[in-house]
Amino acid sequence: MKRIFTLLIIGALVAACSKDDEPQSNLNMLATGVWNLSGIITNYTDADGNSDEVNIFDYSFCPECLKDDQIEIFSRGEYQISLGEELCVNNVQIFNLQHSGSWQFTHDEKGIILNPGSPDSILMDITSLTLEELKLTYYDTIPQILFINDSSVQAITFFYTHD
Repeated sequence: MKRIFTLLIIGALVAACSKDDEPQSNLNMLATGVWNLSGIITNYTDADGNSDEVNIFDYSFCPECLKDDQIEIFSRGEYQISLGEELCVNNVQIFNLQHSGSWQFTHDEKGIILNPGSPDSILMDITSLTLEELKLTYYDTIPQILFINDSSVQAITFFYTHD
C-alpha cells in the first residue's frame, strides 16, 4: 500500500513539473482576460534629426482619456475595446480602433488583424507577448501637431499589461 501511495505522489509531482515546462501558446497568452493600456510608444525625431523611441504617456500632451483604455481578446476570435471612464472628446478615439469585432492571427502568429466589420481592418505586429505583457505595433501617420518632425508613417506600439 505504501508503494502505491508513493508511486501516486511521484507521478503527480512529475506531471505537475512537466506542465510548468510546457510553453504557452500565443492564443492562450492573448486570451487571458483584460489588457490595460500602459503606453503608446513611437519614434520621435527632433529638429536636429535625432531619433528616439518615446512613450507618449510620459508627455503632458497625452490625454488622460487614453490611460484607462483596455482591450480583451477572446479565444473565440473576437475582441472588445473599453474606453474606460475618462472619454476622449465625446467618446471619439484618437487612434481609430473600433470597440469590437473579430480578430485572427497572421504571419505564423506573429501578427493579428483586428476586423471591426468594416473595410478598415487593422494589421498589427505582435512585438512582445508574455502572460504579463502585450505589445501590438501598427504603422500609421502621426500628426505633426504631436511632434516636431513632419507627419510621416511611423510604428505605433500599444503597450498593454495585466493588473
